[in-house]
Amino acid sequence: MIQTNARSQLHLLLKDLAGAFQGWEFWVYLGWNDIAKQYRRSFIGPIWITLNTALFIVAFGLVGAQLFKIAVRDYLSYFCIGHILFGFFSALLNEGCLTYINATAFLKQTAYPKTAFVLRVLWKNLILLGHNFLVILGVLVWAGKIGNVAWVDFAAALLVALISGALAVAILGALAARFRDIPMMVQSIMQIAFFLTPVIWKADQLTERAKFLVVWNPLAAYLDILRRPLLGESAPPESWYMALGAMAAQAGLFIALYLAARRRIVYWL
Repeated sequence: MIQTNARSQLHLLLKDLAGAFQGWEFWVYLGWNDIAKQYRRSFIGPIWITLNTALFIVAFGLVGAQLFKIAVRDYLSYFCIGHILFGFFSALLNEGCLTYINATAFLKQTAYPKTAFVLRVLWKNLILLGHNFLVILGVLVWAGKIGNVAWVDFAAALLVALISGALAVAILGALAARFRDIPMMVQSIMQIAFFLTPVIWKADQLTERAKFLVVWNPLAAYLDILRRPLLGESAPPESWYMALGAMAAQAGLFIALYLAARRRIVYWL
């Protein structure tokens, strides 16, 4: 009986995923609309995202290069990529907590595929990353490193990061629908994680005892496999192992959580 129920729930979960991808116009529209509402009546709209990011990166990058005794071209490239990618991770996880809470009006009216709202959050933040990626390209051109970018490696790393991001959004969205302290907890954790992840500093600046902050930090692994190709380097196997291992663990948790709680999400809202 238990196996039959689990098999039934797995079938419904797969049906939910298929429905979300088939109805891609729905979550694509919602993602665009979320950004449009944020910048409605603004003169230059989402360009503010790029301008704010660029100004902060230049200001801190010039100071950071002096603090860490690193050439400005090298440090600005390193920090720019790290800051923008970590900002993408942080926004994705923080907004992921509100995935179903912000979709209450939809979910209580019609039986939409729940994972469509996961893809909505992922799509919105991918658009914002695209805006900020212009800053990365500008810095790489200025630093003379654009010709060294390993685009194939970066595309592979981005695919892994997006799959992991979607799984994290789905997990946090379901948990936050039940436990409303989750969004505050994640926000606090990400604020701390910014300083424990090599965004403004480099891993080789740590002592041997402190390097566990990088070795056992999944965010550092995702950041590493994405940043190194943009800098013309190859990510070490250890970073790939950690990133793929974290993705596999998230996939297992996602399946277990949604088999048990997918039907209850609407009742928690």
